[in-house]
Amino acid sequence: MNTELYSIKHFNNRLDIYKSEQKIYNSQWFMDFGKFGSEIFNSDEKIIFSIIKKFEFWKWKMVFTIKENNENLMHLISQNNRKTIYSINFNEITYEIRIHFKKKISIYKNETKIAEIDESFLDSNFTDRIKLQILYQKDLEVCFLLFSCLKIGETEQKPKTVMKSQKQLEPNQEPWS
Repeated sequence: MNTELYSIKHFNNRLDIYKSEQKIYNSQWFMDFGKFGSEIFNSDEKIIFSIIKKFEFWKWKMVFTIKENNENLMHLISQNNRKTIYSINFNEITYEIRIHFKKKISIYKNETKIAEIDESFLDSNFTDRIKLQILYQKDLEVCFLLFSCLKIGETEQKPKTVMKSQKQLEPNQEPWS
């Protein structure tokens, strides 16, 4: 299994994704009238997605409303109360995000793992960046979109950030690294 490597730089309210040193996408989050939002930009700095983050108190779920350029609306919804599994139907394909132990995140496409994100900063080549391994380059846009949703409201990450309880996270059945 060959995977492609990308790096994500998280600085304040901005995420930038790179292949080598070439920036491919970026996202920036903001607070607007009590709601968190984000916009995803391509390499030409054109908005390709807009996101609004809401917590539905009565259902105890986190919901991200995603709007494409063509005004198509989608919803990334937490599937459990711990907010460790999220799911979305995107162009008739089901994507699922699972948050694992040791600051890892897996992304599944129709129940097949397509990406793994490592935020542990343990790899010597990724000391100040987040590591993204992906099977197919065509899924990069969706994977970055889903990761950006999870990072709305978080400021800069550092190697020694406090981790939440490991008991509440999902086991990683097929780790890539």
